[in-house]
Order: sequence, then structure tokens, then C-alpha cells
Amino acid sequence: MDTASKHVADGMRGFEGNTPRSHDIQRFMKNQVQTSNFTDGAALKKMRENRAKDVRDGFQRAWKAYRKYAFGADEINPLTLEPLTTRNGWGATLIDSLDTIYIMGLEEEFKEATEKVRSISFDKNDGEPSKVFETNIRYIGGLLSAYELSNDRMFLKQATALADIMLEAFDTPTGIPWQMWDVQTGTGSSETGPATLNNLAEIGTYQLEFFRLSQHTHDPVYHKAAQRVYDVLLDRNDPKKGTSYSVPGLYPIFLDIKSGKFLTGKPNLGGGSDSFYEYLIKTWALSGFHLQRNLDMWNESLKGIKKFIVSKGSDKRLYMGIGDDEGLDSISDTFTAFFPGTLALASRLLNDDETFNLAHDLLVSSYNTFSRMPTHIGPENFGFLPDGDDDSDLLRSQRAEIKKYGFYLDRPYYLMRPEVIESIFYFYRITGDEKYADWIWEIWQGIKANCEVDGGFAGVRDVRVGREGGLIGKQESFVFAETFKYIYLAFTDQNAISLDDYIFSTEGHPFKRSIPFNGTF
Repeated sequence: MDTASKHVADGMRGFEGNTPRSHDIQRFMKNQVQTSNFTDGAALKKMRENRAKDVRDGFQRAWKAYRKYAFGADEINPLTLEPLTTRNGWGATLIDSLDTIYIMGLEEEFKEATEKVRSISFDKNDGEPSKVFETNIRYIGGLLSAYELSNDRMFLKQATALADIMLEAFDTPTGIPWQMWDVQTGTGSSETGPATLNNLAEIGTYQLEFFRLSQHTHDPVYHKAAQRVYDVLLDRNDPKKGTSYSVPGLYPIFLDIKSGKFLTGKPNLGGGSDSFYEYLIKTWALSGFHLQRNLDMWNESLKGIKKFIVSKGSDKRLYMGIGDDEGLDSISDTFTAFFPGTLALASRLLNDDETFNLAHDLLVSSYNTFSRMPTHIGPENFGFLPDGDDDSDLLRSQRAEIKKYGFYLDRPYYLMRPEVIESIFYFYRITGDEKYADWIWEIWQGIKANCEVDGGFAGVRDVRVGREGGLIGKQESFVFAETFKYIYLAFTDQNAISLDDYIFSTEGHPFKRSIPFNGTF
């Protein structure tokens, strides 16, 4: 911890106007996110109860398989029933699932999982380097959320123990963390490419968890380490000093952790970038609207996103591509589907109806990638034809799919990812419109019909065909942490984990908004 703290700086400084504006804070604090106007009625209430029970039953079936064949392992292969070590052997599924189990009221399962977590030693692993970003969002996020929900300080103790080890990964010339970190040797590396390569999402998705950890421990070192990343980004890539990117607020994907300079990769909202932008607005909200710099960065980024990332397709729907002022690549992935929900949340926090309308248009196109499939589940990657563009460069099959669906499938598999469901959940809780709950129910039916197996829920190789096209023996911990949680919360009591009371991490872990922050820890 001591060596890492040499490289941290006060995250409350570094941006003009970073000092909280008291009148703005008071105005923002009055804003509610979640509607109170949900449709009522005995028949609807009964249907919702039945749907919530159906989702919980599905979760329990998957959990029982994990409990029987792989309890304490990172994952279970749902097809072979083999335990898998994918996240250092600390029990990624176990810890990632804690708050979902608690929210579903599964008391025995939560008690047993708690005792298992109590025995974990994070100073030992499977001998492989840890992916620092994944360790944070799955392990530390899961432990912190479990602590806030249950008040069991063991979870906070474990989160702190792991974070203290992880801080060593921030001990670099700039304070930007290594992508990979070997717990036992203390060696940092990159997952692929040059040893000092990292990406935007994997340096900018600590801020929420580390802020909250500093609040709970009253130790600012975690928050400072995460905010230091912003200090370096803004200083080393200042357009006034010459920069490797051309649109303020829209950052390339890859950078060098030693220099702090961006290298390559067009800006986008998909894998490698997504949660960086998500955490700007969410950490500001979680701080009680004190971290003004985060909001300033969000506003700057949103300008570029609206101008260069959002594009109308030939079907007249709005899509999110990959682009900057040099042009747009009309390809997208399912990760981008988080953005309509985050954008809707931001628009309500900021009283911005225009942005909410944009969020809705983007939601429709994201949901469309699921609803247009006969399986009601959508592809990992897809492409679209920008409105007015010539389709002569596309394959015949791609042109045919654009004509049929409005988009073409680039990677047609589905791995139970939650992003589309997550965004629909936000719209349901924000508007109270039951059609959004119905959309989620439709997707859940597609998941059950095509993905459920004896060992839990498997991936589907081709969403155009479904189960008959083959299954993938993969069930990552986010299936329990996010996919099940967002589906369940769409049907249980609407005040359960209210958006007025909680901010969700990128891994779907809810953190309380009610914990006060006055600018110090």
C-alpha cells in the first residue's frame, strides 16, 4: 500500500470547477430517478409475482448445479459439469452472486456462501496473473455490495484485504494500473500485445468501487489511486499540449501505462471502452454529486458520443458505432447496449429530457437485435448500414439480413450477456411502462428455451437457430451477478433496490446512495 500511495493524487482536484457547487448539488439532490407511477391492480400484481418466482426458480436450479459440482470454483461448465478456474480460483461465481442471492431472499444459500467466502485467502491464487479490472468488478464489487446489504463486516474485511493487494498493480510510473498482475510474484503485464498496454475500460472502472471502499474504511488511498488515472489522462493527453486523439472527451481504446499516452483504437462504447464512460456519471452520483470533475468529463464525452458515435441506420433507427472525426465504422457489439440505460439514468439525474429521448431511441435499436431473432436473444456483434450509404461493399448475406432485420449478424453467438436486459430494466423503473417488463419477460422465455441445461445456462452458437445450432459450455459469473438480477428486479417489488436508493456498478452490484460524503474520508 505504501509504494502505491506514492503515485496517487487527490481525486478532488485537477479540473477547473471541481469544487462542488452547492446550489447545483441541492438542485440535483432533489431529483428522483425512479417513477412512483407503476401500474397497479390485483391481476397484474399476481402475474408479476409469478414471473419473479419463475426467474428465482431458474436461478436456484443453476445455483444448485454450481453448488453440487463446482462450489467455490470460479465457474462451472454447464455442459460437462466441470469446475473451471478462470479468475484465479478465488470463487468468482460465489462472490459475484452474493447480492443476487440476498436480494432474492435465499437465506440458506446466502448463509452457506458467506461461510465459504470467509475461508478465502486472496494472497494465494492458481499461479496465473490476475486481470485487475475483473478482480475489481467481480470480487471487490461483489464483496462491498454484500456488506452493504447484509451488514456483515467480514465482507468488508475481505474486500479491503484484496484491494490492498490490488493497489500494488497501481505502482507504475504514472499510477495507471497494469492490466494483469501476478499476486504471488508482484509482476505486472499486459494480456496481449506490448507489456505496458492497457485499455480505457480497464483503467477507468475502479472509481466506483474504490470510492465506496474509501468511504467504508475512512482511508482515501483507494479513491486517490482510482482518481489518479483521470489526472494522468487529462494531463498527458491535453489537446493544448498535442494529443493522439482528435475529439475532446472521446478517447481511443489503447494506451501505454508508462507514458500515459493513448496509442490507437477508434473511440466506441463497446468492449474495451464501455465502463469508463459509465463510471464517470455513476461515481459522480454515488458521491452525492461532489465529484464535479467526473461530471465535467461525462458532459464532454457525451458531446462527442452524440456527434460521432450515434448514427442513423438504413432502417431509420439509431445505432452506436465506432468513430471519431475521421469517420464511423458501422459495427457494434452487445456491450454497447449498456449505454441506453446509463444515459437514461444520467438524463434523470440532470433533468435532461432531450438526452432521455436519445436514450430511448438507442434502447429500441438495442432491443431490436433481440426481438427480431426467432429465439428472442441477440448476437454478440452486429453491423448496420448508415442511412444513405451504398451497400455494395457488403456481402450478399449481409445485405439480405439488413433487409430482413435492419442489421446483419457479425458474431451470432449469445453468452448470456446482460446489457440489453439492463437497459430495459432502467427504462421500466424510470417510466413504469409495463411494456418494458414484457420485453424482459420475452427475453427470459428465449433464454430458458435456448440456454437452460442441467448444469445451468449455456451459451448459444447462433441466435438465428438457437439450441439446435449448438451450445457453448460457458457460464460466466456475470450470469448470476447481472443477467438474473436485472430480470428478477423487473418483476419483484418495484421498490426493491430502487434507483433512488442505489447505484449499480458495471457488474450489477448495487451500492447505497444514502451514505453521506462531504468531500473527505
